[in-house]
Amino acid sequence: MLILREQWKKVANATSEVDLTFLLLRVFSLAGGITWLLVVPISPRQEAILANALICFFLYSVLCYLVIFFRPELLRKVYLSSLFLDMAFLSILVHAEASFESSFFLGYYLLICLHTIYFGLGFGVLVAGFSALCYVVSILPMLADIEWTSLAMRIGFFFFITVPVGLLTEKVKRDKEKVEHFNQTLEIRVAERTEKIESLLDQERYLREILDTVAHINKLLITTPDIVSLLKSSCARFVQHGHYGFCWIGLLDGDDIQTVHTSDPGGHPLVDPPYAVHDAGGFFYQSTYAQCLRDNRAVVRSDGLKTPDPALWRDPEVVKGFQSVISLPLRAHQAAQPLGVLSIYTWRKQGFEPEEKEMLDELAGDIGFAIASFRQREAVASLTAERTANYEETIFSFVAMIEQRDTYTAGHTERVAHYCELIAKEMGLANEQIRKLYKAAILHDIGKIATPDSVLLKPGKLTSLDYDLIKLHPCAGYEMLSNIEMYKDLAVIILHHHERHDGAGYPDGLRGDAIPLLSRIMAVGDAFDAMTTNRVYKARKQIPESLAELESFSGTQFDPDVVGAAIKVLPEITIATAINQLPVTDLEKKRFSFFFNDKLTGLYNEDYLKIILNNLDMNQYRCLHMLHLLNVPEYNKRHGWDKGNLLFKEFAAELQAGFPEALVFRVYGNDFALIFKEHRDVDGKAFNAFQSIDATEIEVECHHVDLLVGKGYAIEKLDKLEVLALEPRQPMGDEPQSG
Repeated sequence: MLILREQWKKVANATSEVDLTFLLLRVFSLAGGITWLLVVPISPRQEAILANALICFFLYSVLCYLVIFFRPELLRKVYLSSLFLDMAFLSILVHAEASFESSFFLGYYLLICLHTIYFGLGFGVLVAGFSALCYVVSILPMLADIEWTSLAMRIGFFFFITVPVGLLTEKVKRDKEKVEHFNQTLEIRVAERTEKIESLLDQERYLREILDTVAHINKLLITTPDIVSLLKSSCARFVQHGHYGFCWIGLLDGDDIQTVHTSDPGGHPLVDPPYAVHDAGGFFYQSTYAQCLRDNRAVVRSDGLKTPDPALWRDPEVVKGFQSVISLPLRAHQAAQPLGVLSIYTWRKQGFEPEEKEMLDELAGDIGFAIASFRQREAVASLTAERTANYEETIFSFVAMIEQRDTYTAGHTERVAHYCELIAKEMGLANEQIRKLYKAAILHDIGKIATPDSVLLKPGKLTSLDYDLIKLHPCAGYEMLSNIEMYKDLAVIILHHHERHDGAGYPDGLRGDAIPLLSRIMAVGDAFDAMTTNRVYKARKQIPESLAELESFSGTQFDPDVVGAAIKVLPEITIATAINQLPVTDLEKKRFSFFFNDKLTGLYNEDYLKIILNNLDMNQYRCLHMLHLLNVPEYNKRHGWDKGNLLFKEFAAELQAGFPEALVFRVYGNDFALIFKEHRDVDGKAFNAFQSIDATEIEVECHHVDLLVGKGYAIEKLDKLEVLALEPRQPMGDEPQSG
């Protein structure tokens, strides 16, 4: 039974509606012939002929469908073979009825239509001709009594039916072929897209694993107490990543690597140092690692390691099977000379992904920075033991470490320290407490050393994930400072400077008087500076407005007594309006470009436009022209997305070439913007003459806005870009953001 079911499925897949019509025709023909034999009075001779014809018809029909059942691939040949037998059977029926009005004549029409539909117009014409011949032979005894016009009309209808049915069939076949071709093309594209998506998902999963490794090692940078533990733990953590098989870190002493740490628990896969980096005759000179140190850059070798550095290994068999090795310099900062080298071997056939190399390079920088920090900490500890009087110098050396990464944060700490000092004096604290608070405020953001550059130096508003990373800095600062005897008291103050009076703060959720008093004062000074200095995503508040906001959060976020003292001493301070996060140096401009670059056109994006509009009192831009490209969807439908992207690139290039003195933005897809420092009249027709959109259906709609200092603006995107002037700034209802 199972075999018959499988065979039936094959037959069902090989047949269509037309095949069912063929089957029904045979059933109706057999039933009609039997009925006619039983009902219509005919002569015995005709009855015998008809009975024999019906038996033959039944037998060869059964035989045909048995062949089709067991050999469905012979379907067309069976129909061609049975055509002649069907014609003979039908002709016998017509002849046996012995009447020109015989209704069996209609059977020819049905045969012609079925075979025309199944085999096409050409074969249908042949069937029509053969049917006409058979019909004439069948009624040959009656020809003398038939009018030629009636006979011609009947036979003419054979061909009259064949032509339109055949043409329609040919059209249906062509349409079916088109649909099948389209479906095949679609299937191929879907398969390609699916394969691409699966590849991207695999790559994403792989990079997530790398990110987990990076995050874990970054945590080690914060929590590990000494260099040796850090480097050993880092090597061990690298090989826990599924594709990394071996890792080693070598530290320089002069021109030679003198100390080596590996991921091998045995600790002896490499020959004993030293390794001479600059000795051209030494075994180490030609290696990937030595080249990395000499050139002070990451070096990757991805030749399947067919020729490893045999002299470096006690047993060269150790590196068999690895596909690639990357060596990265360990530096205190990007421009510094290497402190050592980090080398990682991977089993992965594709080697290292570009994003993976960037993450590893940044992580190597963090490890190098940590090594430098450890060494500096050791030096500081040594100096502290000998010269406790150099306390202030040590404090500001830590501040210098912050400034190396984020000058804005460093300026922020100076201001917060000043505000804390004023508040503490107003509250009547002892001079010793005030000095301790001042020093703690200088260092309160030291934990941001452990924050990744991609978050700490981000020149825009933080995401929730970024904020979660930033929130780790009090604990990181505490971990760094609590191990140093002279900083233990300061570490506790720093740990709790983001606690809230109502217990909703972090890291420990302390409430009210459980929070150290100096931490409560620092929380107010920190928030006040954040409100009164310009950020790229938020303009500063005026002092009265900021104090009012502090008062509105008294008893929830802040200690009421501290807020009361702040309201008394802070109204008279002077805050430089030039304090901001806008780029000044070439390095900062490059950093801004990284965050605010439109990937397609290379122009600035809408985020940077928001920043410019939020900082009109500093950037001197006064004239805005908004350009909306019409009919872009229609152009993309007609010419394809690739052509549309190329048009956008060319249009952007023409904007930059035509207006070199302007900032040029691409905003929300089909919109562009030009901003000038002085008013500039721009004729909207000039854009429509751009070569990139000339002779296309795309048109440019231009709008102008005069930008006023002191006024706020917001951008919206409905069907096109809109820049809306806001009402004068209102006090914010959300929690003040700390620095």
